Amino acid sequence: MEWQELNSDKTVMVHVDSDELTWTKASQATKGGVWRKMLERKGAEVARATTIVRFDPHQEFPRHTHNGGEEFIVVAGTWHDDYGAFPAYSYVRNYIGSSHTPKIKEDGCTILVKLRQMSKTREEPETSSWSLPALVDLKMGKERDVQKFPLFSSPLERTYTLYFPKGTMDKILPIPPHGLEMFLLAGCIKSELGKATSCIHTKWSWSRFPNDTAAPQKLFISTDHEDGAYAWIKEGHLDSDEVGV
Repeated sequence: MEWQELNSDKTVMVHVDSDELTWTKASQATKGGVWRKMLERKGAEVARATTIVRFDPHQEFPRHTHNGGEEFIVVAGTWHDDYGAFPAYSYVRNYIGSSHTPKIKEDGCTILVKLRQMSKTREEPETSSWSLPALVDLKMGKERDVQKFPLFSSPLERTYTLYFPKGTMDKILPIPPHGLEMFLLAGCIKSELGKATSCIHTKWSWSRFPNDTAAPQKLFISTDHEDGAYAWIKEGHLDSDEVGV
């Protein structure tokens, strides 16, 4: 693969509707049934990247080492590797130097994966994982306000999920210094950043909201979708000393 720079400037706001992207075949797949949609990328075959990757049933990926770290969310199916089996709505962080051999079974698997975006200055365990609340449980819960589920946190970044129930109107999501990324796991929202900037986020869309000021900015969130909206958030990290390329 040739060198590519796609949505790679972290100081620029961007929104990608993955439904508008075409699945392309991953060249490293041993059986040919691994596909990806690139959301952001800087590099060649080795790259700092954020990608949706779909594994067809009974697929394998060659053993590899994460020289810049790897984090991913299972959005469909089940992920299998040396560290275990991770069903949908699992969040996994494999630190710099970790290695594994993915072996996907009969139900296939789709993940959102971020590569080479960890830092050597804040050492982590070789692997860590979290089970996110299921959408059906969030919808059936008695809580009718926004629900937050914390995941990983360090001085360099914070990750968590947010569930916005149907009927949410102009709920403020602060964009902290050093920005925020959002990946929509389910549902649909409208976001507004001031009067001039609004966006519709559908399932599996990805957005980046930089903030180079010392004060949080206000992102207003609304949804009238039957499922509400379920989002994975990563924040405070866009200026960190990640490995990159």
